Amino acid sequence: MSDAATVEAPLSKPVSPVISKSTAWIYGSVSLPLAIISYPLGVWIPRLYSTEIAIDLGLIGLVIFSAAIFDAISDPVMGFFSDRFQTRWGRRKPWLVIGVPIYAFAVWMLLNPGSGATIFYLAFFFILLRASTTKLGLPYAAWGMELSGEYHTRTMIQSAREKYVLIGLITASAIVLFSEEVFDNTKASFVLSNFSWVIVTLLPVTVMLVIWRVPEVPNFNAPRVRLVSSLRKMYKNKLFIRLLTIELLIAGGENFRNTLSLFFLQDYIGADKVGRLYVIYFVVGLAAIPIWDWIAKKLGKHQSLAMAMVFVGIVSISCFMLDYGQITEFYILFALKGFCFGAFAYLPRAMLADVVDLDTVRSGSARPASYFAIHGLMTKCAASFGGLSLPILGFVGYSALEGAVNGPDELRWLGILYAIVPTVVFVVAFYLCITWPLTANIHARLQNLVERKRTALVKKAAQ
Repeated sequence: MSDAATVEAPLSKPVSPVISKSTAWIYGSVSLPLAIISYPLGVWIPRLYSTEIAIDLGLIGLVIFSAAIFDAISDPVMGFFSDRFQTRWGRRKPWLVIGVPIYAFAVWMLLNPGSGATIFYLAFFFILLRASTTKLGLPYAAWGMELSGEYHTRTMIQSAREKYVLIGLITASAIVLFSEEVFDNTKASFVLSNFSWVIVTLLPVTVMLVIWRVPEVPNFNAPRVRLVSSLRKMYKNKLFIRLLTIELLIAGGENFRNTLSLFFLQDYIGADKVGRLYVIYFVVGLAAIPIWDWIAKKLGKHQSLAMAMVFVGIVSISCFMLDYGQITEFYILFALKGFCFGAFAYLPRAMLADVVDLDTVRSGSARPASYFAIHGLMTKCAASFGGLSLPILGFVGYSALEGAVNGPDELRWLGILYAIVPTVVFVVAFYLCITWPLTANIHARLQNLVERKRTALVKKAAQ
């Protein structure tokens, strides 16, 4: 059977559970504290360790790049073990319990460094945070992919999760706004300390809620697939390879941009206080999720993702054309970019759940964590692109030291790296999305085969 072949088969009664909106909302809650950390990691950590602790930009970029590669290598191993892990409490829940204390410790140490912190301190706790994110986040993501096999329900689950991501990012922006407006303190060390308190408080609460209220889908005694065979089957899944390429291009372009965003906002545009700006950005992103849900239902996930890329590309070029001091104009453009934030984050995940069904039909084994692990490997390789942008910025003469003055050439390069480079990368991703063959109708037939296999396994186990 080809990857996007139309499967003609009579529909059978599905054995996967019916997932309500309330269950989807409870499941998504863990994404709130996990999302809060993504903002300081991408935006504030480089500023703290370069400006206040005076570590070289190139070394910070090397740490970000190396930590992402380490994280990417560990993902397939974690995914393989999570898929094979069986306990009386399920395959996914024990990993969340183990991961929470390690994650909280890493967050606290990374966001609260002393003045004598070194590059080795940054590297150790950055990598520890990445490792604990894998242990906690990957089984959690696989759990969400298993909750339903229906095409549009999967979009609903990932949409609920993405709403929490955006609520988390709004919370993160509000922390910055609170630090700036109430305490009149824009120092990265003060802002990040406030972040750490919120994260280590919220994470255990949400994890306990999800473990208590969200069911795990049984594995139906599906046959186990060895690691090498598993990787080989994933490589033969050509739609999976295409989706990995799309994710690498989108996430890589955005991570390349995000690492530079605070420098761009403060030095290229002249916005001293950025808390209010990011609150607007993420509020617009949250408000736009229902619109993207509607577009995805009408046009398909892949067409919606392609539309978002075109929109962000136009906004990025418009940002590059702004002059220093055009803060109001940048606020408008930044809000328009925020409109597409959710589409970039949750539509590829919803597409991934559909692609996994191709493998389930062929192998008879449900291995979403293994697939998500390789997907995570690619997204974390893409995260390393953020580390690449910093040494390039330093190479063209830009200085991030406190009190440094950058000339027009250095600022022009900052604008090119922030706005133009990601837009060029999106062109290839757009083509791969617009020609995506796995539509809702084709997936309905594919899911029918998956359910028939599951029904057969249930009957076999009952004999």
